[in-house]
Amino acid sequence: MAGGTKTKKRKRRSLKRKRISNYGNEKRDCRVAVFQDYTSGFVSPRTPVSDGSTTNGDGGDNTPTDPASVFFELANSPLVGYRVDDKMLVVRQDSDCEIHTGGIVWETSYLLAEYLSAKFGGTKTQYLLGKTLEIGAGCGMLGLILATSGLSSKVVLTEASEVMKNLKHNVEANLIQEEGRGDGSDDDSTTQTTGVHGTEYLPLCPSDGICVKQLRWDHLDEDIDTTGDLEPHSFDTIVGTDVVFSPALVRPLLETIQRMAKKYSKDDDENNRQSLIYLCLQIRCPDSHALLFSEAHSYGLEVIDVTRELSTVGNNYGAAKPCAWGLELECVLLKINAIPTKRKKSKDRNRKTSKSDKKSKTKKHRAV
Repeated sequence: MAGGTKTKKRKRRSLKRKRISNYGNEKRDCRVAVFQDYTSGFVSPRTPVSDGSTTNGDGGDNTPTDPASVFFELANSPLVGYRVDDKMLVVRQDSDCEIHTGGIVWETSYLLAEYLSAKFGGTKTQYLLGKTLEIGAGCGMLGLILATSGLSSKVVLTEASEVMKNLKHNVEANLIQEEGRGDGSDDDSTTQTTGVHGTEYLPLCPSDGICVKQLRWDHLDEDIDTTGDLEPHSFDTIVGTDVVFSPALVRPLLETIQRMAKKYSKDDDENNRQSLIYLCLQIRCPDSHALLFSEAHSYGLEVIDVTRELSTVGNNYGAAKPCAWGLELECVLLKINAIPTKRKKSKDRNRKTSKSDKKSKTKKHRAV
């Protein structure tokens, strides 16, 4: 890894020893570090927020401008925000957590959200990503963005058991409450006034567009649901960020992707496209990265490095390069394709059957 990323990691570790945990203190400190405000120094200017709201990361003199420092600041903020149109998603972080890596929103989550928005957003057609599975959802920021931006029709966020508490809390806090008092009164409508995590921002995620499920890659048979949200081979899109970090988990990860992606054949019609699969990561373990590429074919998959798209995506919409900062942080973008299977056509099978029937009838006739 480059010096910038290593420096950022050292800063995080030293800061943890000095800072008192902010987990659960959102009522005491409701300031939100907003991604778009912090990254305005190296990402193209955004559309102004209609309500004119500002945060503590509003591009003041103390806001850093280089990507490594920016994401260091974001990672160590108790609450982080991401604007969707003129509204705000707010996620609580637990940057002091030491038992897993899902306590903060990693830069790759923001990067993949920006990439997918630039590549598939900006059109009148909604839900281009269809039913979406996020593996290793962490704090839930990426899945929440996809569910609220109109990119996905439904998002299923999955994690291991030790990360589920904060993930569920973040999703539930951002859900739009059902309208109506439910008491049968004439005025059966209510105005939602409770802000997300004690902030001024109201929830904006539709409750029917997102859910949280446990999905352990090494216990798939126990966690998948053949008739529910985790039905195998039912996802149009699969995404994951920083999920390649241990050689022991590479094969379970590939099996998870293979089991949840749609089955794909060369003979399928155009309407039955294969699943879109994207992983965004930093190479934290070279052995795991190499194993991902070498073992993919064993699971009917091929891994393609499309990192170069980070420097070009977004140009079609007349904007500057919104993802180029990922290259400076040595982020890697991978696209995984299912290797199409060869499905025999029924006509060919019928022809072979008819030929064998004729041969058997001829033999019987000669015997007589």
